[in-house]
Amino acid sequence: MTTVPRTPPRPDRAQRRPSQPHELMGLLRELDVRPPGPARFKLVSRWAAKHVWRVDVDGEPWAYIRSLLGPGAQRPDRWRHLRLATLLHEARVGPRVLGITEESEALGGRAASVEAALKPIPRAELEARADEAIALLARLHSDEPLHRALAVGMTESERERLQPLPRLFRETRERWFEAVVERWLEAGLGEINQLSEVVSDLINAIEALECCNQDVNHIVPAHNDPNHGNFMVNRQGALRLIDFEDLALNTSVADLGVFLTWYADRDRQRELLAHYALADPETILERMQVWVPLRYLGISAHWAARLTRARDSEGWAFAADSVDEWLRGAAELVAGGPVPAHLDETLRAVHTSLRGRGPLLAPAE
Repeated sequence: MTTVPRTPPRPDRAQRRPSQPHELMGLLRELDVRPPGPARFKLVSRWAAKHVWRVDVDGEPWAYIRSLLGPGAQRPDRWRHLRLATLLHEARVGPRVLGITEESEALGGRAASVEAALKPIPRAELEARADEAIALLARLHSDEPLHRALAVGMTESERERLQPLPRLFRETRERWFEAVVERWLEAGLGEINQLSEVVSDLINAIEALECCNQDVNHIVPAHNDPNHGNFMVNRQGALRLIDFEDLALNTSVADLGVFLTWYADRDRQRELLAHYALADPETILERMQVWVPLRYLGISAHWAARLTRARDSEGWAFAADSVDEWLRGAAELVAGGPVPAHLDETLRAVHTSLRGRGPLLAPAE
């Protein structure tokens, strides 16, 4: 008999309610976590399935509390990511875990963890320490306990990551030629016909590359969002990563490609990959030619969808600019230089047309 996966129950009103300061203090006592002074709590993230609180002591961040909207047993995938924080710390990748519980009495049965706060790092400093960042990613990618933990009980979407390039090509096409096209046509945005031609040309050019139309055979525990805001330093000044919502088994290029493209000059990328002993630098650079422009196309699709939901001129303009910026970035990467003239002309015309419009939805009351 086939077992149908049970959908976790939706949080009730009490679970959706943010915890109160006295409840959060109760959690700290329950976990025997002792702040070095009077603690103040600030809700910094409120997701559909998780709340994140910052714990300030003497006006400075001291810890973060991450709580699910229910017990860990009700949300096994979310709970798995929460408890993997211990392995991430042991691998010298993530922050120190001060305490964790699958079902906190103080929080009405919610699963929660408390992690030591890290300090942000300026972008210029991260770029100057790019060799350390690559070594940090290498530690993440090579951690066997984390690899084994992620391989157990994988979701369907996580299993698809084991064929990363076919999945990424498929998702890019679906997001653009189904989701975005449908949204724009329903909204009366005829510019989608021109943009679809640009996206189609770029995908065809990427597919024509012979370097890596086969599955990537180096599957590792990947962060999947190595942007500047997710790099921090601990009290000793060592680089660490935060925000592991997208942590999953994936190709190493999912992390390396984005990081190197955003934070390292092209003539320095090969040198930096000397700090990554898990794969040949030439292979990584070759695969980046496919992986990174596809990621850019996916990001541009995100902003194309956001544009149809904009409710004010500022949001509309930012979304229109972002669509243009990420498509141009993809075109430059594919061309290995300036945007080809025919694509540049089309993108300019679409951007000008969109900028001459305004939000499609009425402002929120």
